[in-house]
Amino acid sequence: MASKAGAILGLVGSILMLLVALFWISMSRLPILIPPDPNFPAFLPYIVGGVTIAISAFGMSGAVLAFRDYAFGYIFLLVAGVLGVIGSFIPIYSYDVVNITYLSNTLIYIDLVLMILGGILGFALADKTERKL
Repeated sequence: MASKAGAILGLVGSILMLLVALFWISMSRLPILIPPDPNFPAFLPYIVGGVTIAISAFGMSGAVLAFRDYAFGYIFLLVAGVLGVIGSFIPIYSYDVVNITYLSNTLIYIDLVLMILGGILGFALADKTERKL
């Protein structure tokens, strides 16, 4: 039985990322986040929130698979964390010099670090099995 520390960290990171996505979608109607300009695309927060929810769901599925002792669940966690890091640096819309929207949101990179750390710990603490020839 492999250690479940990696799966727990990955699940916590995925839940945090899901909360960030839901918060972003729910707060997108406030005029603080979206300028009251009629030329601003109103669907943009939903795209960003949808991508963030998809990455979070990918990480959660990896954590569930890791809890069920499938080793490729840790690969899902690593891929979800790396996709989140890459997505948080890809700008998809620039409204002003100060307001730049990126492909995915993050909670100060804590959620992504937890997902990546969970995937790495899952591989590092995995049970070593011998191959039978």
